[in-house]
Amino acid sequence: MPVIRVDVPGGTPLETQKRIRLGVKDAVLRTLAPKETKYDYVAVREVVAEIGDGAPLVQVDLRPGREPERKKALVDAIAELLEREIGSPPADLYVLFRETPSENHICGGAPLPAWVPADA
Repeated sequence: MPVIRVDVPGGTPLETQKRIRLGVKDAVLRTLAPKETKYDYVAVREVVAEIGDGAPLVQVDLRPGREPERKKALVDAIAELLEREIGSPPADLYVLFRETPSENHICGGAPLPAWVPADA
């Protein structure tokens, strides 16, 4: 369950934004939360910014528990995706992870359980 927002420069074609959204969802399953699909929320939005000057910016809100290696793998996968889709060099990508307690993640009117690895 991450909630991920990806800011791309204004004028990024809608089809490109859709590919980025689906690519990030795929990257989450391969890296951050294997087998966990119910609570993956990804949105892509255009911002008034240029590559390397405010974009791309990725914000990842999630419950605590992911190891640094999982987070790094997600960042690497997103960097590769954004380089391919919008020509953004990996060095220009800024990713912000924010971890908040499970009780602060409400879905369907109920708090989500604590995060545990799918392979645990």
